[in-house]
Amino acid sequence: MSRAADALQARGEVLKLARVLGRDPEQLAYLEPVPPDDLRALRDAVTETLYDAHDGSLRRLAAASRLLPAGLMATIGQRAFGPLLSARLAGMLETDKAVEVAAKLGPDFLADVAVELDPRRASELIARIPAELIGQVTAELVARHEHVTMGRFVGHLADEAITAAVATMDDRTLLQVAFVLEDKGDVSRLLATLPRNRSGGIVAAAAQHGLWLEALDLLNHLDDRHRGEMIAAALALPEAAITAVLDTVIEHDLWDEVVLIAHHDGMIGDRLARRLAALPDRRRRAVAQRLRESQALKRLPVLDQALAGA
Repeated sequence: MSRAADALQARGEVLKLARVLGRDPEQLAYLEPVPPDDLRALRDAVTETLYDAHDGSLRRLAAASRLLPAGLMATIGQRAFGPLLSARLAGMLETDKAVEVAAKLGPDFLADVAVELDPRRASELIARIPAELIGQVTAELVARHEHVTMGRFVGHLADEAITAAVATMDDRTLLQVAFVLEDKGDVSRLLATLPRNRSGGIVAAAAQHGLWLEALDLLNHLDDRHRGEMIAAALALPEAAITAVLDTVIEHDLWDEVVLIAHHDGMIGDRLARRLAALPDRRRRAVAQRLRESQALKRLPVLDQALAGA
């Protein structure tokens, strides 16, 4: 994995850690230089600590719940336990009982529970929740901008449920969820059922909301079809938007992503070269040093000319 790819992954991990801790991501931005694997280990440790608190008492409570009807359990969950305690109990209940209880709860309360839930502890339960209900809960999470919560659940959903979830996401949400997926290998599952015009919508959302970093990260994890569609949509944007893409590439050293774009448009190297040549001398020298440490110059030699003398 390249240094730039590590930095993108670390940025996503900071977003996820901030969600677990209930903090603003900007408060944890100082952690972005930490290797992403270390950040993930920290997040897992924090999650384990939160879930292991009062574990014995919760297991006794879960065992006692076997004697109660699902409807009564749902009522108790909403009126007495609340979403946090319900989330802790979800993975301790027998799966059949947990599915039955979930069916008695409204999408708004299930969304509350989803925010607090560690999906790894309730994977079998999540996989068995009907796709229609998954779609309703996702719609609630979209309205709350809970991108990290949605990203954590994708790997535990059946394909039908993912289809229902994606159908409720606008293009901006879809892009932000893809950025914080627990496993980027799930990108193909997330985008598999998208109509062709959604690629253009995702690119338009990136341009409108300044999400080029997320969009360029996504390029690394797409199949050839979706990557080609996204690049074609980006290159059809006004020149100001393309300049914003190039500035993001330069700022974050995303040279491998430019190489991917160059496979579809050979002129992107020339555009980037002009952008590099226009940089102030001091910044151009710093960029030149980082670029020469990568392998991109071998694949985009036109950039070497723009950096001549730097």
